[in-house]
Amino acid sequence: MRLHSILYSELIAKDFSFASVRRRLAKEPFDSRQNQTRIRVSMEKGGLDSAGREFKNAEEMWREQVGEDQSKKTEWYRQGIGYWEGVEASANGVLGGYGHVNEPDIMGSEAFLNTLLSERFPDAANSQRHLVVLDCGSGIGRVTKNLLIRYFNEVDLLEPVSHFLETARESLAPENHMASDMHKAANFLCVPLQEFTPEAGRYDIIWVQWCIGHLTDDDFVSFFKRAKVGLKPGGLFVLKENIARTGFVLDTEDRSITRIKRDCLRSYSL
Repeated sequence: MRLHSILYSELIAKDFSFASVRRRLAKEPFDSRQNQTRIRVSMEKGGLDSAGREFKNAEEMWREQVGEDQSKKTEWYRQGIGYWEGVEASANGVLGGYGHVNEPDIMGSEAFLNTLLSERFPDAANSQRHLVVLDCGSGIGRVTKNLLIRYFNEVDLLEPVSHFLETARESLAPENHMASDMHKAANFLCVPLQEFTPEAGRYDIIWVQWCIGHLTDDDFVSFFKRAKVGLKPGGLFVLKENIARTGFVLDTEDRSITRIKRDCLRSYSL
């Protein structure tokens, strides 16, 4: 995701794409016949990798990358983590050398979040609701420190790269961060997305930004099926991700994939 996704983030800096995958829809009744997920992430168009190699479709790409052997998939994830373990724990590092993206990213996210909170959690404005958020792929705590901790009473950070998470822990310590006693980084969880299961009913929002591309298609689906149990009634997911204009792009260095819009931002029934 480092090479192509960060470059693409510059293109969408003025027009961020967000998707809210909601556990409960405000205006649509829940259909009990759809208890089973209808997620189906299949990219029928071809794609290419960061070296320019073409694939006929995603199935061909995944068959080569992870096959049906669990050990091969485990190695694929290990290599992805290994790449980030060699990156410095700084905003410029986690943004792939594009540290200047940080400010417009936070500005766009804050505008979106303000609208979301006023519409979905109006009682939070007068402190009648204790808001808790999970920051997935939190890295060094960039999004938490610059945005989430100002709006949520508790933030849990989920990050598989240990030195990123330790930097976040230090940066968000009360003595190093100006936050009120009512707002804090509560838990620092060094667990990869594909292995994470949240505490039931803990979160108002699960914020997933610039990390879901590190999951294979089947683990993408499994993550949301597991994570939905962590939402409070009326809670929701926020998915912010880079998208390919057509097909898909595989980064063979950090082991991530940028999916086409219709595969990344489709409507889900969980």
